[in-house]
Amino acid sequence: MKIWGIRIPEEGLDIQTKKYLATLPTVIPSVEWVWQEIDRIWESFSLDNSRPLSGQPIDAFYSHPVWLMNGLFTQSDPTSRGHRQSIAKYIHNLGVKLVVDYGGGLSALAQEIVHHDPQTEVVIVEPYPSALALFMLKNERRIKFVTSLSEISLPDLVIAQDVLEHLEDPVKKAFELCSLLRPGGTAIFANCFYPVIQCHLPKTFHLRFTFPHVMQAMGLAFVESISGAEHALVFRKDATLDLESARRAERVSEWIGPLLNIVRQELGRLAKWISPG
Repeated sequence: MKIWGIRIPEEGLDIQTKKYLATLPTVIPSVEWVWQEIDRIWESFSLDNSRPLSGQPIDAFYSHPVWLMNGLFTQSDPTSRGHRQSIAKYIHNLGVKLVVDYGGGLSALAQEIVHHDPQTEVVIVEPYPSALALFMLKNERRIKFVTSLSEISLPDLVIAQDVLEHLEDPVKKAFELCSLLRPGGTAIFANCFYPVIQCHLPKTFHLRFTFPHVMQAMGLAFVESISGAEHALVFRKDATLDLESARRAERVSEWIGPLLNIVRQELGRLAKWISPG
């Protein structure tokens, strides 16, 4: 089977997944189509992002083949591919040996990382691992899947790309990830605290511009954003982490974040209005 130029071994697919993939457009769609399709599946499970996810069929949603589709799209999409390449090059230049990729999906980023540096090992922490990803990587010794952070110790670098906006407590998850790091280790967070799809939880949107400040309150040092993937923010673990301090900063963010989002949005509109052409 071939989807959008990517050959997929059918022995790694179950019947439900094969049926779903057969319904996809033959030509790679727009990112807006992908978002609409994810929302369609979200609505098919009657999920509600204004209520706590506990008691809702969120596991079934994240186990649906729509996420395989999303992974195939990001492998094919030039913008997504460019982001991965920029992040992988940045990681290569750090000279790290053990990377934890939280929510690494089909392993596209992990494969890019080991391509740039064959000596690097990547552990993908994926609560909802794809059977296809497991099948395709069964002979790849440099990449492995685990389902829990408890299986990892003292990595050089942790990364969460397009993950935290899906979580009800992104600050706690960031704390858990960074607590794994060795002293002086690096954390990269590439977030999208925007309402582009319904599984981006509105309760996280206050962090859109305040996230670096909350992480600094936690004890991380902000380093820079990655050239070519400017939404990817780099932090260094230089001190003992303090979740309570981060919680205090988070409470401030809950007040000022929504206002800051509006101000930044209006300033962007004003800049477009006054710019020539």
